[in-house]
Amino acid sequence: MAAHGDRMVRLRAELERPPFNRWLSPEPVCAGEGRIELRLRARPEHCHQADPPLVHGGVIAALIDIAGHAVVAVEQARPAPTIALAIDYLRPAPGPDLTATALLRRLGRSMSRADVEIRAGERLIALGRGTFANPGDAEREGTR
Repeated sequence: MAAHGDRMVRLRAELERPPFNRWLSPEPVCAGEGRIELRLRARPEHCHQADPPLVHGGVIAALIDIAGHAVVAVEQARPAPTIALAIDYLRPAPGPDLTATALLRRLGRSMSRADVEIRAGERLIALGRGTFANPGDAEREGTR
């Protein structure tokens, strides 16, 4: 089982790739067993409107996808491509800071599932559920 420090190293590595993640710039907050937390400091280009600043739904969807992927990838120590993503937007997302908390619900041999909550302060903004591939041995066998 990976230690907390090892999980944070892995989480940081997952957030550095692909280039889109670097553009969006979510920050790692913590990584525990089956749980990670990210913070997004919304910039003007992330917002649907400027006054009051409301974060665009596509940015929220991307944050849910990144957080769900990250919690799976941290636990299995390899990337986990997204298979499906479902999002419920509960209310407008005021900036400047959003927090994503991802919980690993199932780590399977071929697929995994994660739930993600997005909050602005204490207010729940959106809920997401992602299904992610665990390529592992099946992918390696296909390349032989």
